[in-house]
Amino acid sequence: MTLIIKRQYGLSLVELMIAATLALSLLAVLLTTTSKQAQMSRETMQLAMLQQQGQLLLNLLQTELQHLGFWAGFHLEQIRRLQGPSDAVIGDCIRLPLDSGSFPQDAALLIPLYAEFGAGHGLSCLGHAAEHSSILQFKRLLAQPLSQSELKPNRYYLQVDAHAMKLVDSDTASTSLKTEFWPYLHQLFYVQWQGDMPVLMRKRLVRSNNGKPRIHTDSVMDGVEMLYFEFGIDSTFDGRANYFLPLQQMQAEHWYQESGRIVAISYYLLLRSLEADRQYLNEQWYPMGQSGFQAPGDHYRRLPLQGTQYFHNVALQYQGG
Repeated sequence: MTLIIKRQYGLSLVELMIAATLALSLLAVLLTTTSKQAQMSRETMQLAMLQQQGQLLLNLLQTELQHLGFWAGFHLEQIRRLQGPSDAVIGDCIRLPLDSGSFPQDAALLIPLYAEFGAGHGLSCLGHAAEHSSILQFKRLLAQPLSQSELKPNRYYLQVDAHAMKLVDSDTASTSLKTEFWPYLHQLFYVQWQGDMPVLMRKRLVRSNNGKPRIHTDSVMDGVEMLYFEFGIDSTFDGRANYFLPLQQMQAEHWYQESGRIVAISYYLLLRSLEADRQYLNEQWYPMGQSGFQAPGDHYRRLPLQGTQYFHNVALQYQGG
């Protein structure tokens, strides 16, 4: 009788342990690669978003700032003596005794361009501006006169005719055919925190439905964390900037255009990503002209931007200036 022995085929315990170890190693490599790819994808998306937002913001500032100082060829002293609407502006941005706000007043002069830091600001219309950021306020005319039929009920205009000029609305505008109407603009940009999000805000002069002047507030862009400005001063009155002054060195005489004209502005902007990335730690110092920003060790990426705008139509002239 022949004894047949059947052999058992399979993996030993050692072989199983080796296979499991290899499988775990491969899984770890796969998870690490996936995690790095996800991290790179978040970084790429956030940087792309910051670049896109930055371009929009630069375009906005260029549009708003390039015509600063434009008063249709009139002297600044003439503008400061303008007759304005009798109604007080609701929520007006006044900086007494320095600046009169939207319209000329006896108590203070009208200043075409003014800036200050959010910390300890003196503008009457602000209560929640970010302390580390700057505030920029300006007044000017839009560079295209209109006829009376083109006037809008929610705006104010510089009315110019053969006899005088004054600030009017569509209801009080002259009916003379030879009268020109220049749209009048008063705006203010600043940063405000809304929860944990820094937001670029804007205030602007409008005429409400009941015919009263008021300051309207709206949000412009999320993620704008800091604004900072420096100003080109023309001390020889030849239309060219002789030097630039940082905001912290600007005095009342500069805003009044007494010792020279402001003919350019350098702006520094800091954008912050809208969402945090827990895998990223930001402790970077961002230089911004003669100021700067220290990231607080959070998880947000940032993008610094800067530019200089020379005013195209500077008419900040004085009688005999």
